[in-house]
Amino acid sequence: MKKKLILLCVCLMASWFIAACSKKPPDLKQPGIFSGYGSNCQLNLYQGRAYAAQGRFELAKEHLLLALAQSGDTETRRVVANELKAVEMSILTLR
Repeated sequence: MKKKLILLCVCLMASWFIAACSKKPPDLKQPGIFSGYGSNCQLNLYQGRAYAAQGRFELAKEHLLLALAQSGDTETRRVVANELKAVEMSILTLR
């Protein structure tokens, strides 16, 4: 009975791992809710989010800083600043 339970747990964990690894990477150039803003700001925001999702927080911070510098709207600045704050907190947590 114990062997069956362990085998079941291993199979579940393996299926979760396979499902997580098979996700398609996001299309960074696909327009989202910021379709009306400048393309450089939008692209840097999407790249920053993608790098943060991958755990590459230093690259995410660089792209989010670029997006913040290129943003022309207060709503965009607010969203990018919140993303940047979250990435900085993740960097501090890992140190």
